[in-house]
Amino acid sequence: MQEKLLIALCHTLRGYLTEPNATRQIQQTFRTLENQLHATYAFIALQNRKTSYLDIPHSFGVQRSALQAFHKRIGSNTIGRIFFKDAFNIIRKSDDSDDYIEMKIEKDYHTCVAIHIGWEGRTFGFMAIYFEHPVEIDLTLKNFFMAMAGACSAALEKEELLRLISELRQFDVDTGIYTHQFFISKLEKEIHSLHSGHKDLALVILDLDNYKQIINLHGIDAVHEVLRLAAEELKRHIKGCDVLGALGIDEFILYMPDTTAAEAEKIIIRYNERLKKLTFTGSDLSAAFSCGITQLRENEDDLDALIHRAQMALYTARKTADRTISVEL
Repeated sequence: MQEKLLIALCHTLRGYLTEPNATRQIQQTFRTLENQLHATYAFIALQNRKTSYLDIPHSFGVQRSALQAFHKRIGSNTIGRIFFKDAFNIIRKSDDSDDYIEMKIEKDYHTCVAIHIGWEGRTFGFMAIYFEHPVEIDLTLKNFFMAMAGACSAALEKEELLRLISELRQFDVDTGIYTHQFFISKLEKEIHSLHSGHKDLALVILDLDNYKQIINLHGIDAVHEVLRLAAEELKRHIKGCDVLGALGIDEFILYMPDTTAAEAEKIIIRYNERLKKLTFTGSDLSAAFSCGITQLRENEDDLDALIHRAQMALYTARKTADRTISVEL
């Protein structure tokens, strides 16, 4: 039995180092539990990040309606013990009826094994494995269950780390705003979503007028700090649905859904007026931006043409004077 379980465990773990998708690895774990131990059904419940309730993102053998009806939270009951006290739990039909009912999700069962799921010393959820018939759980089987839950924890942790790394790649390290590549991907999706019906969308490109002066007198770090703080100030003037990204080393690019070019111009005017009253860094540096603005034309889906118009408007503004705003429709 021990050798058989060890082989099954090794087979299950084969892809954990190379597979970035936790779902596929967890489903492989469930198949192993079903094939080797004749588990009737199983699931992994994870705490919702915003509430104390639990969600079930991974399962096998459970009806969708039962998963949707699962509405339990972490308290002082069985689930609370799994989270805060006992990493390994066995619930049987012959034991405490409250525990049995607490862990019931759909069908009657004889035995449920619940093992916590977590990493970095924290519990994020649990794996529950159900058996219709009696199962003798000795030390070997307990260790097998713990290893399976540990493998699922590792897969989920890896997926979370990859998600965080992906999020970090979305941001420009110098200014804290979206990278140009990620900004363009969001703008493409935004324009695609507008095809069902025409809505306004303004595109704005802002260029730091005194970039060369700052870098010549104070260096690149001062430029980065001015751009970062100027971006933070711009965020205070725009809506939550507006998206701000980096364009060049001294430029911002901004799209504003449900906003016309004329409305965007008023917002940028207020922003530039505010910048006149502000200084940045310990050297009391000021920031001034020239700006080109355009808007999406009816039935337009050419992203390059949209950006080109904003760049041409910026070119016109930069030929005029600092803090100039030009609109190209």
